[in-house]
Amino acid sequence: MSAPNSYFVPGYGISRAVIQNEIRYHCGPGAIVRPYTFQGRDGFLITTTGPPLTKAQIEDLKLSSREYEEKQSRIADESNVFVNAPIPINQRIRRST
Repeated sequence: MSAPNSYFVPGYGISRAVIQNEIRYHCGPGAIVRPYTFQGRDGFLITTTGPPLTKAQIEDLKLSSREYEEKQSRIADESNVFVNAPIPINQRIRRST
C-alpha cells in the first residue's frame, strides 16, 4: 500500500456536503476530506492513497454541488439560488456596564 498523499482543492463552487459524500467514489475508500485554508483561499484538504481528483471530477463535483444547493433551496422554499447569500444570525449585543 502506498503512502497517503495530501493536496488542496479550492472550494469555490463545491459544497462541503457533496465533496464529503462523493470523495470515496472518486479517490477510493480510504480518502478523507476536510475544510482547509491554503494561502488565504478556502477549500478542502484531500488525503488519499488513491489517485488525485482530475479536472473532470472537480467539474462533476461543482455540478453536483449546484444541484444539491438547488434542491436545498426548493426544500427551504426559496425562489432563487445564491449559495453565498449572507445569512442573518441572532447575535447578542454586548453592553458595557
